[in-house]
Amino acid sequence: MRKIFLGIIISLIIISFWALISLGFFKEVTIKEATYPELNLIFKEHIGPYHKILPTLEEVEKWAEQNKLDCKKSFAHFLDDPGIKEHSRLKSHVGCWIEEAKNLPLPDPLQRKILPGQKYIVAEFLGSPAIGPFKVYGTAKEYFVEHKWSMQEDVIEIYERYDQDKLKTYYLFKIKN
Repeated sequence: MRKIFLGIIISLIIISFWALISLGFFKEVTIKEATYPELNLIFKEHIGPYHKILPTLEEVEKWAEQNKLDCKKSFAHFLDDPGIKEHSRLKSHVGCWIEEAKNLPLPDPLQRKILPGQKYIVAEFLGSPAIGPFKVYGTAKEYFVEHKWSMQEDVIEIYERYDQDKLKTYYLFKIKN
């Protein structure tokens, strides 16, 4: 009985460690100040928990593909702080960053917004966006504290897929002195 229990515990430890490696928990977060160009965004509004944006994002990506728009960079613009607002009421805009300007008419409920070019604190992470709130946001918060800046409520995450298995996420935090 003792050997079975020990085997189960060891198996759980190995599986947990494998999951952490697969998600990129041990990968480095790099932070820099960078000026981003104007962001031409096509999106659909999502209301609800942020971890449930994927179906909405895939809907916009599918529409972009059908309309021959390059959506190599998708995004989520999280408008509310989940530490303050009730999760069922969180608002976000999710969709595609279209680098070339398009005047294509958008079907309802898709929308377009253009964010002016500006300076951001940019965190880059090669791990899963699912662990971003645990790994990246803490590192960014330390950077803001170190520079005596306050973080704004909204954050933009840009997801750039290099191939089927490799995704890099850029976290854009506005600088508010």
